[in-house]
Amino acid sequence: IYFAGLPPDITKDEFVQVMSKCGIIMRDPQTEEHKIKLYKGKEGNPKGDGLCCYLKRESVQLALRLLDEAEIRGYKLHVEIAKFQLKGEYDASKKKKKCKDYKKKLSQQQKQLDWRPEKKDGATRMWHERIVVIKNMFHPKDFEDPLVLNEIREDLRTEILLNASYLSLQRHPDGVASVSFKEATEADVCKLTLNGRWFGGRQLSAETWDGVTDYQVEETAREREERLKVWESFLKDPDAKKQQTTSDSDSASSSVKLPKGKQPPEVNDTPKENANDEAHKRENNGEGINEDGDPSTDSSLAGSDGEADT
Repeated sequence: IYFAGLPPDITKDEFVQVMSKCGIIMRDPQTEEHKIKLYKGKEGNPKGDGLCCYLKRESVQLALRLLDEAEIRGYKLHVEIAKFQLKGEYDASKKKKKCKDYKKKLSQQQKQLDWRPEKKDGATRMWHERIVVIKNMFHPKDFEDPLVLNEIREDLRTEILLNASYLSLQRHPDGVASVSFKEATEADVCKLTLNGRWFGGRQLSAETWDGVTDYQVEETAREREERLKVWESFLKDPDAKKQQTTSDSDSASSSVKLPKGKQPPEVNDTPKENANDEAHKRENNGEGINEDGDPSTDSSLAGSDGEADT
């Protein structure tokens, strides 16, 4: 872009600040300075015009629309696309040789258009350092019980591994669980937190994965068949195990023997009709019956019968 009408005392920093409103200004791959130019007269004083080279072509149209006839400190700008003319004849031998790292610096310049965040400073960590191997987490037989595996996973995610991106339980004799994190620093914190900690009555051992050791154990066809049967029964009736434990507790409570003198009262299973028949028999035999249906213990009733006979 060619600019005219600039303030005579404008500096390069001020010029860059104004031009940056329309886009990213290209940098020289060799000097790494902005590709701008302020023309000067014979005496070395600024003439009020200059050039600016943008990194993207779209910035040129934006500058024509926004900066043309704009004012800077009372000076009205004139903006147009720069036109270059060759002075004299072209001599290829006078062309400047590009430095060896020209392409490298040019690619760095293109990264200014990248929207991805810049990498943090510090030493580069290997990818396997984001994985932590936890041993003695469970017993291999726990794989036979789906409820136990689910409880272990939930406990790990809710209590310990809140920032983990992936969790895997391996059928390994050492009870191995592998945990993956997004950052190696998070894996370091996990290792320091879990190493030597007690979980479910077991002392854990946490270490960074070496990137080589394979902790996955292939199950046999028989183990696979048994595991699928257990899972199938669990999916069909997940409450079966809870009901079984409840029935076991009820049977255990019924088999408890109470000490003598604290036995529950016996329930009379005699039908009500039989009880009424016995009451009539007792009445015919002269036995008194009170309001509750029990034999009366009042001796005055017996005496009154005798007096009536006399």
